[in-house]
Amino acid sequence: MLLGMVCMVRGQERHRRDTVPFGEWRNQIVRAPVLTGGSQPIIIVPNRGQFCFDKRLNLKMTVGGRMAEQCAYLDTHNGLTGILPSSRQGIPVTQIMPQLDNFSFTVMSMKGNIYSYKNARGRGDVIEHWVRTGNTQSFLYQSPTQSGAGAALARKSESRTYCDGKITAQAYKYDGGTTTWYVYGDRFPAQLHPQKFFGPFGVGYMYTTEGLYLVMELNFGSNYVRIGSMENVNNCFDPSAYQVMENVAVTKQQDELQHEQAKVAAEESRISGDCIPEKQAIVEYEKIVNQKHEERIRQMQHGNLYQDSVAQKAVLGMMDPLESVRSSILKAKLAMCNAQKDMLRYPQHAPQDGFRVGCLGNQVNLLQEAESRMVAIDQQYPTQPAKANAEKSRIYWELMKTIPNCE
Repeated sequence: MLLGMVCMVRGQERHRRDTVPFGEWRNQIVRAPVLTGGSQPIIIVPNRGQFCFDKRLNLKMTVGGRMAEQCAYLDTHNGLTGILPSSRQGIPVTQIMPQLDNFSFTVMSMKGNIYSYKNARGRGDVIEHWVRTGNTQSFLYQSPTQSGAGAALARKSESRTYCDGKITAQAYKYDGGTTTWYVYGDRFPAQLHPQKFFGPFGVGYMYTTEGLYLVMELNFGSNYVRIGSMENVNNCFDPSAYQVMENVAVTKQQDELQHEQAKVAAEESRISGDCIPEKQAIVEYEKIVNQKHEERIRQMQHGNLYQDSVAQKAVLGMMDPLESVRSSILKAKLAMCNAQKDMLRYPQHAPQDGFRVGCLGNQVNLLQEAESRMVAIDQQYPTQPAKANAEKSRIYWELMKTIPNCE
């Protein structure tokens, strides 16, 4: 039987699925101790211990005109949400199967941990296990204030049925709001006063002054997210094999930085002969870049990468196209100087050197124009580093297509 066609309950045996009387199913499904005070949400470590879930939700959604289905798991005792991706064929992945080479699973805690687990083929075609934490193991994600928080949801006349008609949910709205909440609970008073939420994409559990409710659907304009079906389950995920991606990345960046610092020191010790000012300018700029990268490596470890603007800018700054453009300008000027010196020293090289000087001059002009455009973008998007980097990258790749080859 397809998931979503009926509301089912799963017992302790992993592969056994039995239909149960509605009353029994309902009593189990409308429980969330983490919201009602029976337990407390926990902080989780990315690769230690098991995450076990007692609820599974099959979600149906339409966002931006695109329909999708997705499966999510809940641990209603510890406050964990696990989200599986939709498959490329549009059929939702419903089982947690880390043995698959394309496994992907995101686990979020109510406390603010967000861990994205992913398998990938590495060297020797061996499956590697990675987890991206966004630094939320140390710097918790702070949930934004829920829209309308502190206000009352007002009951509306509309209701809808779910789970093959077994559940009837009542429509509620904030005054003046455009989003409709379809909620299921013991009673439907004229107003609900939400206090806490737990679940994916706005559906799941909502604890109010009036009691605990299930948000079966969130409807906003032509878009919606709804629970197609809901089951009691006993499924666990063991994250112990997964390496923290940020730790590996930082170690690699620190090693590369040390290599670059040693390289610059060696270059500086060898400066001699012609074009000394141009050579010195390159070395001084490389020193500045290395100092910036050292500070950025420090900054990117001291804030969560979902909300901390300093940490976000630090990560993006390690890939700033503006640095490459400025370095290329200095190297082109050194190449021009070398060609000019060669022309003076060997007049017979004048045709080749003259062409090279002219070509490099054109190259410098194009690079400086790109530099000015990138500086303007940084000024235009001071609080949107990702957008600024995307625009600068576009300019950089356009430049690479048009810049002359002067070799």
